[in-house]
Amino acid sequence: MGAKIFALPYELLSTILEAAASSNARSIQNYTYGVDTTSNGKGQRILRGQVAPDALRWLSADAIRHVNRQWHDWAVQYALRDLYIRRWRGSERWIQSRGLDTVHANPLKDVVYRDPYCSLKKTLDLFTNYPALAKSIRRIFFDGFYGVETGLMIFRILQKCDSLDTVSLPWTMLRYGSEEDWAELLRRRGNGTALSSLELLAVDLKQSQTTDCARQVDRKPLNSAKVDFGQLKRIKLPGTSNLMPINDDDLVSISRTARLHELHITGTTAITTKGLVALTRTSRNTLGVIEHSPLSDDGFNHPDAVSAGDGRHLCEEVVNCTHLSSLAISLPTICRDLFSDMSIEWTGDVQIRAAGVCGFGSLKDTSDAQHAFCNILCQTRSLIQVQKKKDIDLNIEIFIDHLIFEPAKSLVHADLSIGELLSAGSWPSWQEPSSKGPYGQTGQYGKDEQAYSCISENEFVEGLQKGYVTF
Repeated sequence: MGAKIFALPYELLSTILEAAASSNARSIQNYTYGVDTTSNGKGQRILRGQVAPDALRWLSADAIRHVNRQWHDWAVQYALRDLYIRRWRGSERWIQSRGLDTVHANPLKDVVYRDPYCSLKKTLDLFTNYPALAKSIRRIFFDGFYGVETGLMIFRILQKCDSLDTVSLPWTMLRYGSEEDWAELLRRRGNGTALSSLELLAVDLKQSQTTDCARQVDRKPLNSAKVDFGQLKRIKLPGTSNLMPINDDDLVSISRTARLHELHITGTTAITTKGLVALTRTSRNTLGVIEHSPLSDDGFNHPDAVSAGDGRHLCEEVVNCTHLSSLAISLPTICRDLFSDMSIEWTGDVQIRAAGVCGFGSLKDTSDAQHAFCNILCQTRSLIQVQKKKDIDLNIEIFIDHLIFEPAKSLVHADLSIGELLSAGSWPSWQEPSSKGPYGQTGQYGKDEQAYSCISENEFVEGLQKGYVTF
């Protein structure tokens, strides 16, 4: 091809170079290794872990950077498109050896010290001295930096990333950042771009960290009118924390300006239906994805209040989001009319977890509640059929405690072992193995769960009436 490749349009050249970089990545060592000692005192190489994705991209584009200036700039943009900055954890010790066969069984006692915040400091220095590199960043992820000082360094790094689209931050940034820091992060930039995706990852800290007075800082940036979430399209709030967790009040403040397309709230105990309703209400005309999966004792019972606080049920707010393409939500109870509106334009997968039916509570006690739930299943099938006539694929699953209902196929997935014992093997008359389990599509956790089977809804109702199975 020779010199002709340099005359190709940039878009075509970029496609060729990306294919070359991907090919290079397959020939690069993808794992890191260390040295450990065996019982006889000899050294052996051990596998430590995978090479970080951003480091792998940098190595795969190394040869491309040396061709010419244009290829160099492309390689830098390719390598720095995604950046992962982690706090260093662990410890290593020096060994005295010229080869693995002569490693001493007892290495030196001196631990090799590494500054745990070295990667953060070096990134800040690099972007300060070479600001053009920061302009290549599209997605950046920070992991393990929960202090006030590291939070300030993170904001200084973010201020230099003029093309940033996605950022993942520790939840403490919502406490330690000032209103100016957050206003700068969320603003529309001079080049017309703005941050579209924000993730705030929460974790539990050590007791010594939670009781440290220096960490008990909340600058309340969300109270300022300068902080505008209107440019964001996606918010992800995974995890929970024992230090100033994100709560309902934070979500209410965010909802004043947010017009989200995606909302993900998972693994939290501090956010209830109040915060969820606030965000879904203000973004109901734009929301396409809702994922709400709070922590609970067994994964299905969620003791949140049914009402949003003003008499409106969460179910009603969900129905008002008429353009959903993916819904996975946990409700305290499910409304009888949740699927009665045939005009909603839902598509894709819908998973609803609930403990009962609104107005009845638990399904275990009353036949009226069970009858109401059967009507919900009929409404669900009707909605699926209406969407199917419009060539819209809609798949709905309803989780009630340990039961999984698949209305489109009139199937129920559950552990039927007790029912088989009570009926002396006469019930159910038909069943087949199920790929689902008590934790949804992930199946079993390998503890004491029995394999799930699937039966028809009619078989389930018969078993319910005879006491072979319960909700």
